[in-house]
Amino acid sequence: MDDLELISWFDEVSMDDRNTVGGKGASLGEMHINLSNAGVNVPNGFNVTVDAYQKFVNSEVPVSTWDNIREPDGVEKIRSAAIASKTLADALEICLDGADPKDHLNMHGRASLARALVRQTPVPEVVRQAIISGYAKLCDQYGQGVDVAVRSSATTEDSSDASFAGQYESFLNVSGERAVIQKWRQCVASLFTERAIGYQIEKDMNPLDSALAVVIMKMVRSDK
Repeated sequence: MDDLELISWFDEVSMDDRNTVGGKGASLGEMHINLSNAGVNVPNGFNVTVDAYQKFVNSEVPVSTWDNIREPDGVEKIRSAAIASKTLADALEICLDGADPKDHLNMHGRASLARALVRQTPVPEVVRQAIISGYAKLCDQYGQGVDVAVRSSATTEDSSDASFAGQYESFLNVSGERAVIQKWRQCVASLFTERAIGYQIEKDMNPLDSALAVVIMKMVRSDK
């Protein structure tokens, strides 16, 4: 898997790429291509694709990772089982297996453990470098330390029965490669909030079937 599969620029995607870059990323691609061709100055950006998400969740969880994860109340047995998992995806599956949105305390513990795992598991170097190279290109275009928005882009299809608008995190005024990577990881972690998990379970959907793309784009000054 090379960088071209891990990130894609706005001028490289259209609505046909929703499964790779999510609805928001695909719409921004359409806007960038069509409006730029019409002479409108549209902020540039790139998508961290579903491939990057899959690379991350299928990576190994070092044993030392668990040293930095607090044990939420009520899920001690789940944590013990998850520690034996090889990959982040396996550990997340254990965290969510049997989750009941009506059991609020247990759901809180499961979701907290899942998000902690995402925040503490090392990001694969190939994903880190892809994000760093994309941000560096934006810096070349707009100036060093450029402020960007880091925005979740859901790939799960909205329908008449389910809508994912506003369920996942987005961040504004992010500057510096380390901060951009951190906010990308927090977007991924937002897949596993109690609200997001419970919503999908109630809609007879498996939260682990969802994948998240993330848009990283130049911030626009509202006063200009």
